[in-house]
Amino acid sequence: MKKWFLGVWCFCMGLAPLAAQQAPVFIAEDFANQSMMLAQNSRDAKQCQAVRILPKWYLTAAHCVRPYCDKECTLTFTLLHGSLQAMADVRHTASDPHVFTPRQYHLGEAKNIRYDVALVRFDPQEQDYLFYDTQSKKTLDRKTFLKMLNLSQYADQRSQWQALASARPKLLTVPGTHSRQVQYPLAVPDLRGDGIFFRDSQNTAFYFFKELQHYMGYNFGVEKGMSGSGVVVPGGDIIGVVSASLNSQSQLVTYDENDQPVRSVPYSADYFLFTPLSQSNMSFIRATISSFHETGQNPRFVYISGAEAKQTDATVESAFPGALTVKDVLSSKEK
Repeated sequence: MKKWFLGVWCFCMGLAPLAAQQAPVFIAEDFANQSMMLAQNSRDAKQCQAVRILPKWYLTAAHCVRPYCDKECTLTFTLLHGSLQAMADVRHTASDPHVFTPRQYHLGEAKNIRYDVALVRFDPQEQDYLFYDTQSKKTLDRKTFLKMLNLSQYADQRSQWQALASARPKLLTVPGTHSRQVQYPLAVPDLRGDGIFFRDSQNTAFYFFKELQHYMGYNFGVEKGMSGSGVVVPGGDIIGVVSASLNSQSQLVTYDENDQPVRSVPYSADYFLFTPLSQSNMSFIRATISSFHETGQNPRFVYISGAEAKQTDATVESAFPGALTVKDVLSSKEK
């Protein structure tokens, strides 16, 4: 698995396009709308990532905001890194909610991985922004920041700032009626350093299992702290949200569409599971965003075609040798 480094915020400038006959690859712009996000209350905090799906909305994982935002919390978004930095705070309260999760999601229940999505309404006030120049070590006002952003040496950061302000990727919705094998590579950004890394699946096979209602494949380098980011296909469209984590036994129990345990996958670090933009999650996103009556600001949902996610009869056992059933695991423990 390759680990790519795009430099200190150089990722918004055009990279040379590939010839038409070559396979699709990921370029810098595919990750321009993803940000670090810190959710914190008076007692605890959680650092994750989030993807901007509209100028005023971020999509992330529900476990990144629950229970930290069950009552009141502040979410801090890192918008720009490098010599010019920008951050913004979003405050969530019961009287002025900014954090929303599906009603089906219940904290601490592994079966809810299929509902592990959340929305954050991003509408910071002027005083909620922080602009900083690392060279002069000075805090900047917005006017000075925008003036500096127009200088040629900050062209990369200016491109990202503009991309965030106009973000509107397609959200690829999987029909949940059949199991499917994903036909294109996937990638996840890693925003935890000074620049942008990303991990791509290359030739790793990924499946959407109808029985489980989520995606599963071999892990291609996704680690703790990358939860909440959008899982990207070439071109920057979003196919799901990074969600799964390991339990203390390094085994991951999976659940069927009736929320019954069906499999326990050993050596969970070898696998990567993520939440799909299912019809249920699509309905949640539509209902939440439309409730704020933002004219013309609706997510662009697109159903994944058969050419992009072929129907398959594969099961967890046939797709991933060594993924044992619950019965097999219990039997081995008894012996």
